Amino acid sequence: MNHPHPSPPELKPARVNVKALFLAGTIAWLLGLLGVGVAFLAGRSPDPRLALVCVAGIVLGMIGYWWVHVVHLVDDEGMSA
Repeated sequence: MNHPHPSPPELKPARVNVKALFLAGTIAWLLGLLGVGVAFLAGRSPDPRLALVCVAGIVLGMIGYWWVHVVHLVDDEGMSA
């Protein structure tokens, strides 16, 4: 049976710097927490759960960075294997 639309070639996983990715995400959550803190100090009084979400993002980012390092899923430059 001849298919008129052949399937595209299989894509290989992209090599990304996983450590830098976790670090950038953690910094983004830290900046979010800073923004919530500034809004709180300015009297805008945001929902306190926003700060908890930011703290959770920071903690999970740090755990991810540590996990990638310990499990050796990256090479010496931080690139995914």
